[in-house]
Amino acid sequence: MATVVQTNVFGMTADSGNPCPLVLGGESLTSEQMQQIAARFGVETAFILSPDRPTSLFKLRYFVPNHEMSMCVHATVGAVSYWCMSQQRNQIQGTIETSLGEVKVRAQEKHGRLQVTVNQFPPVFSEKNPTPTEVAQALKISEEAFDLSVGPIQSVSTARPKLMIPLRNGNTLQRLEPDFALLWELCDRYGTTGFYPFTLRPQSAPCDVEARQFPNQVGYNEDPATGVAACALGAYLAFYSPSHRQQNRRYAYTVGQGFAMGRPSLLETAGIVSRKRITQTYVGGTAIISQMKEVALQSLL
Repeated sequence: MATVVQTNVFGMTADSGNPCPLVLGGESLTSEQMQQIAARFGVETAFILSPDRPTSLFKLRYFVPNHEMSMCVHATVGAVSYWCMSQQRNQIQGTIETSLGEVKVRAQEKHGRLQVTVNQFPPVFSEKNPTPTEVAQALKISEEAFDLSVGPIQSVSTARPKLMIPLRNGNTLQRLEPDFALLWELCDRYGTTGFYPFTLRPQSAPCDVEARQFPNQVGYNEDPATGVAACALGAYLAFYSPSHRQQNRRYAYTVGQGFAMGRPSLLETAGIVSRKRITQTYVGGTAIISQMKEVALQSLL
């Protein structure tokens, strides 16, 4: 038997955000079977497993319908939220095991909701990036829609690389209808895992920046809330356009996502700067546990 926990992560309402099933009791599953289960759910799916180290809270493996991923922040937030609920804890600080290594997490109740923060890694800025012309063709927009005064079109990784694409306004962002075949081809050519167009002039929510995420061949075309990309965006903005967001060497941003999909989401991201370098990055938010169900493992395959 296994337990399937349905979560919605980063949502502004109970039925928004990014859905993520969590599977417990799947220790006997092979990688191929985990992949099969994620394909059946059709969304990013996380498997909560026993840790290898006694000091870790648990181990996580992440799958999208088409492949395994090394990190998925919204699944991590969902898993930590479930773990706190199951342990009747309103705050924790510890580590979880992932294929990227041990990742620090912390959770604390604020205003009646559990706020989970996931540590990521210092940013890596790619030197190999698509040209504005190539990106404009993939997004089917004019190059004049880019706001390169904010920063360049560039892949940034705090866990996995995402292509940061600054746009002039929220209207352009919301109307994007990419050429996905070309978008995926550019992702493969330049070694990035998705396009993350954003604007500093949000129109959908009270946030600092609004974004959309078009991942590379994961089994669906758009993600309603992407912690990996939002964290990379926070590092990008801290490096290129810090403006007034700095406080005690900490650059923090609220990122809105998912509005074009009807699943509005808010993510909190921050970077710590020391000696003109971003040395630490964080991203987090809240999750809602919507359902828990005991099922036979065989029924998931």
